[in-house]
Amino acid sequence: VKKPEVWTTYKRLLGYSRKHWKFMAFASIGIVGEAMSAGAFTMLMKPMIDQTFVAKNPEVRWVLPLSIIGLVLLRGAASWISDYGMARAGKGVVLDLRKQVMSKFLRMPSSLFDQESVPALVSRLNYDAEQVAQASSEAIKNALTDILTIMVLIGVMMFVSVKVTSAVLIIVPIMAFIASRVAGRYRRINRGIQEGFGHMAQSAEQTLSAQQEVKIYGMQQSEENRYADLALTNLRLGVKVEATRATASAIVQLMAGLALALILVLASAEAVQGRMTAGSFVTLMTSMMALLPS
Repeated sequence: VKKPEVWTTYKRLLGYSRKHWKFMAFASIGIVGEAMSAGAFTMLMKPMIDQTFVAKNPEVRWVLPLSIIGLVLLRGAASWISDYGMARAGKGVVLDLRKQVMSKFLRMPSSLFDQESVPALVSRLNYDAEQVAQASSEAIKNALTDILTIMVLIGVMMFVSVKVTSAVLIIVPIMAFIASRVAGRYRRINRGIQEGFGHMAQSAEQTLSAQQEVKIYGMQQSEENRYADLALTNLRLGVKVEATRATASAIVQLMAGLALALILVLASAEAVQGRMTAGSFVTLMTSMMALLPS
């Protein structure tokens, strides 16, 4: 059976989210506020360094600290708005899916219940629906926030130095390629983990429901081994997820180190020529560190 394309799947999820567009529109206000606050904070690095530590200008003694507090409060409010709006939309999607799936189950022919265990169906109704909510709300929120923040921070970096920013952006496609490969592996492994939970629930339900027969025929060890094999398979899949995350993190950190080294070399050259101040360099470094994955 041919598996659906990723975009086709997410398009269907967006269709479920469309019903809750008011909450998503409310959240988008906070998302824009978060991105703009991140850009404003990095821009504040330049006067903070140049006027406070270099020029030692007494006029900014209170202006800059109050500006920082204002930005922190603004970003906190924007984060609350985006989190609440997306969470409310996501929970609404969960409710819609659970009602739709339960309605579908109640109208399925009895023969289909013989082909799949009740615990697997219950797991799909509860666990899988919750995962869909995360994909349709939290993932969308994170994607929009990251995209807008990246655009704002790149704009700040271009404003400070087009030459340095253009050179650093060469490394971006490599990071994007790594991220796409990791995301694909996550999807494959998580699909196996979800199926594994269903098999584990089915095995436990069958064994415990027939516990008298198991004891009569002395099949305790056999049933223990069967459940242990399923649990071990699930453990291995979980370890693969963590191994993939650790490997990707190490590679991204290496690429980040190269990018920061490149910034240092080019920025030093511009500083010698008088085209970059200490504050401008700190702004570049702050923006670059914010852009890099953790």
